[in-house]
Amino acid sequence: MVEEKKDKLILSSRKSIHKPIEVEIDGKTYQNRPLSRTLFEEVKKHEKDALAGDLDALYKQVQILYGVPIEVLNKLDIRDVSSMLEYTMTQILNPPVKTDKEKAEKNVSEPGQDKSASSPASSRAN
Repeated sequence: MVEEKKDKLILSSRKSIHKPIEVEIDGKTYQNRPLSRTLFEEVKKHEKDALAGDLDALYKQVQILYGVPIEVLNKLDIRDVSSMLEYTMTQILNPPVKTDKEKAEKNVSEPGQDKSASSPASSRAN
């Protein structure tokens, strides 16, 4: 949970300011576990083996991140399990805008900037 004050950002170890990462398998949605350093250390323990082609290590990484039962993962194409991990890492390393305040700031144009003047369509018309 986050509480925004004018001069600081207050965070909580109980709830992240970020939305959970979700994956859907056979109609059931799974959310990532809290992405703490401890969790990542667990995932990293299996990284070298997973990259070397050890499928058990790959499946273990996904289980650590999402808590998906192995019986569910065993039914998936191996490439889909790999895609789950790749998708998760992309979401972590390139997260969407974090807070409503940041979203609002991102959508505000620079002073004096006309949004239509910067679009490719309007520059072609001139």
